[in-house]
Amino acid sequence: MNISTFSTPLPPAYNHCLSEKSFHYTNNDLEWFIMKFLLPLLILFGISGNILNLTVLTTPNMRTRSNKLLCCLALADIICLLAMMPHCLAHYEFFWRSWWFHRTYGHHKISIMWINNWTMAAASWLVFVICLERLIGIKYPLSVRKQVKIMQPRCVIPIIITITGLVTSYNLFTHECRGSFFCQNTQYHARCLPIDGISWFGKGKNEYSEIYKDFVRISPKISAVFMVMLPCCLVILSNVMLILTLRDRKKLFTPNAVGSTDSQYAGMQSKTEHKVTITVTAIVTCFTITQSPSALVNYFSHYSIIQQSFLYISPICTVLVILGKSLNFVLFCLSSANFRQRLIHQTKQGILRKKTTSRSVSMVTASTVVMEQIQTRPNTNRRTNSSSQLLTRIPATSQQHRTNSSQSMMTSENVPLKELTRRGTSFV
Repeated sequence: MNISTFSTPLPPAYNHCLSEKSFHYTNNDLEWFIMKFLLPLLILFGISGNILNLTVLTTPNMRTRSNKLLCCLALADIICLLAMMPHCLAHYEFFWRSWWFHRTYGHHKISIMWINNWTMAAASWLVFVICLERLIGIKYPLSVRKQVKIMQPRCVIPIIITITGLVTSYNLFTHECRGSFFCQNTQYHARCLPIDGISWFGKGKNEYSEIYKDFVRISPKISAVFMVMLPCCLVILSNVMLILTLRDRKKLFTPNAVGSTDSQYAGMQSKTEHKVTITVTAIVTCFTITQSPSALVNYFSHYSIIQQSFLYISPICTVLVILGKSLNFVLFCLSSANFRQRLIHQTKQGILRKKTTSRSVSMVTASTVVMEQIQTRPNTNRRTNSSSQLLTRIPATSQQHRTNSSQSMMTSENVPLKELTRRGTSFV
């Protein structure tokens, strides 16, 4: 990514209002159309697709070494696509008319550029590692694959992140950005100038030393070689070797009439490895086609021969890069039947889980309404309970009285008359 410099100088007047052209971040109509209409659609599609890739690849049955590396690639692509969103939003009227957006975007534009270049470089080296891991896995499936400990994700990923971050960190020191308010603090305009450039803010003098300027001139070329050109060349070479290896191994998957259980299991495992390798080959081939033009343009952009044409070639290369990061989901779906089945299965599970959750919520809501209705009528319940208790007690008392009377009658029949007279009992 390269920073577009503004052609309109910053006027120092406080009451001066800038025109709309001063807030445009594009150099031509082609770049404006791409940044405003085409890239946002590709970015949204790419973020959604990579999230689905992470959802499928992080399931317990899919956590292989290759899938872990592919998960890191999807995460790097998501971060890169998110870092591209502020550049696209700057071309919409709602944002370029807002002074708070210009102030935030102007002060953090260089950092966003660094994150963008960092994730692109990390993705390039991750693609090479994925291709190399598949090449080793399909050529030496038993012996060498166990010996290569450096290919473990926990070892190779921190190395890639650290080295690419350090090499691309020059973006933080190659430009200086300044901004100020205009039109009675209703407009804010920021401008970034290269430190090794001739022009400076307010027709002032560039006070940076020549050593620092030489560092700024050399750093982009070093980054272009080691972070763009070298990984692309290695990816192309390893991808060609991978395709040739796949062509030579096709004869291993012809059906045999008779075979032992071990040989059949080994054949099934090799066939699975073959399918995974086909998916990786498709992703790597797409990466090679979409990233190579950007690598060449980025390398030769520092020479004066191509600088004028760079203004029209750079937007097209940016579209190719974003397109390559957005097509990974499509390539997974087209080249892997297992990925499609797991995606459909997880989608159905999510729909069923959502329906179950909605039913439980409705049942809880209905029970809550019933409890509220019961609590709003406590006096009625108390009266009903007291009446029922009274009605229950009356029959019980009368029944007890009848029982006692009958017992006394039965007792009097067996007692002599003298005993009854002595007790004082009288009867009619």
